[in-house]
Amino acid sequence: MKAKPKKPRSVQVQLKRMEFRWPDLVPKLISGNRHIAWIGPLRGFQMKYKVAVIWEWQNPRATPLVHVLDPPIAPRPGTDFIDLPHLNYDHQAPEDSALCLFDPDAGEWDNTMLIADRIVPWASEWLHYYEIWHLDGVWRGSNAPGPISVGEILRQRQENADGTGI
Repeated sequence: MKAKPKKPRSVQVQLKRMEFRWPDLVPKLISGNRHIAWIGPLRGFQMKYKVAVIWEWQNPRATPLVHVLDPPIAPRPGTDFIDLPHLNYDHQAPEDSALCLFDPDAGEWDNTMLIADRIVPWASEWLHYYEIWHLDGVWRGSNAPGPISVGEILRQRQENADGTGI
């Protein structure tokens, strides 16, 4: 007997769960009511950050995105935004890049899941690892296969073009 496909979570269910689990993240309709942005504090390791969890609620394939608003994420001294691990890098506005919280190819997120139970805890965990990375330059969070930053991808491509890579 085939398993019934799961239904996507409704906007009402997402809103109620978020209000229950993360009451300080306040929902707001943005982009002509096409997106819901939950805005408020989220703790990393030692610091609180103001974040925006943005979800295109009318698009069943939309992935929630998390942006850090304050204090803004920043590269380590002597590096650039391309060296920040696990970002959905925005080439035009790197400081507005969303956090990369999961491997989309591994099926770690789909629209049957609750944003409050998956995305927000993953964002808190990302902030935890980000703070430690800022201290010593080592990303201790889990990784999808491959490079962990745009800078690493570009360096690997350059090494391969130069013949110095494997």
